[in-house]
Formats: sequence, structure tokens, C-alpha cells
Amino acid sequence: MPEPMTRTGARRRLLSWVPISIVALICLGFVVAVVSMENSWWVDEDRPATADQEASDGMSVFTEAGVDYLTREGRLLMRVGSGSLPSSELGLQANETQSFEPIVPIEAVIVAPDGSFYVDLLRSFTITTSRGEVESVQLVREANGAWLTVFPNLQRTARFWGWTDSDLEQLQRDLTAASHEGNGNQYSAELPAVEHNGALVSAHVDVDLSQSEITATFLISPLAQ
Repeated sequence: MPEPMTRTGARRRLLSWVPISIVALICLGFVVAVVSMENSWWVDEDRPATADQEASDGMSVFTEAGVDYLTREGRLLMRVGSGSLPSSELGLQANETQSFEPIVPIEAVIVAPDGSFYVDLLRSFTITTSRGEVESVQLVREANGAWLTVFPNLQRTARFWGWTDSDLEQLQRDLTAASHEGNGNQYSAELPAVEHNGALVSAHVDVDLSQSEITATFLISPLAQ
């Protein structure tokens, strides 16, 4: 057989192994990933949280491991006001504002001195600290961008957060008025700040018609001492 044909055949045989080798490496990587995941706390519901995943009082911490853990659990647990831990024990700086966005919507339970606040389908949250203590937590709820979804949720939430029917009616009037101001594509209105469950709570609704998005944001702060 002529030499050029011999070289061509050898090259073809060599190249024929390349796809097989790549598939083999992918399969090996998949097996390693599956074995690692099976031994990981991500899928081991009985494995207790470590110190960098959960605070000493059972509340969430905001280290990288802590955010991964609360995402796996599907729940943010946080205490504000008296009895809350200093920011240093929560993985936060003494004076900062830090935002978090879990990879999937979760729920939030914020514990105040006289009760708690609950938000489902939490899209993101922001924590502000001052002088080593939590000053506020802001919760942004996931929505499909429709007022017919956002407003019924506000109605269900209102009585557990201290707002009245009159507050909700005023919110609708304020949004209508705001829609006629400016360019009409982006506007907002607020529910009043009220004391409830031993904390100060408020909320605002942002409308962005250009993005077909309506967002409800809740803010919880400790009462001034």
C-alpha cells in the first residue's frame, strides 16, 4: 500500500477515537458528579447544618455556605429586634447593605419580638446592618407581572402585617395617580409604615410597563429602642 494512503488510514483511525474519548470523559465526569452529590448535604436531609450554614439560634447565616444552605432548605429564617444575633455571627459586616438572590424562589420567615412575618415566592432579599446589628431586611416577592396577581397577595398579606382595607384602597388610588404622572411607563406607590408584631413594616409596589413587571417589596425594621 502506498505510504500516503497508509498515513491517511492511520489518521482516520486516530480521529475515530477522539469522539469516543470525549464521550468517555463526559460519562466519567457525570458519574463523579452523581457520586459527589449523593454524598453532599445538598441531598442529605438528615445531615445537620454546620456553623457556617446556620447560626447558633437556628437562624440563617449569610456566608456563601449559609446562602447555599437556606436555598437547599427553601427557607430564609431571620430575627430582627431584641434577641437577634450581632451581624458578625450572621456572616455580615457591621455596617453594610448586601443583597442576595437565591437561584430559585424560596420562602421567608422574619421573627420579630411579638410575632413573625411570612413571605412566599421570595425572589431576592437585602439586609442592611448598622453598628453591628441588623437595621432592616427587604424582601422582594416573585410575581408574574400582573396586578391581578400582586394585589390579591397584598390583600391576603395585609391583615398579618398590620395594614387595613383603607390602606389598600389608598394604595390603588396612589398608583392610579402616579400612572398619570411622568412618562407613565414606570411608577410606584407605598403602603404606610406601621408598627406590628414589635417591628416597623412598610411596603411599596413598583410598576414597569415597559418590562410588563409589577413588583411588591416588603421592608421590616426593628423598632427604635
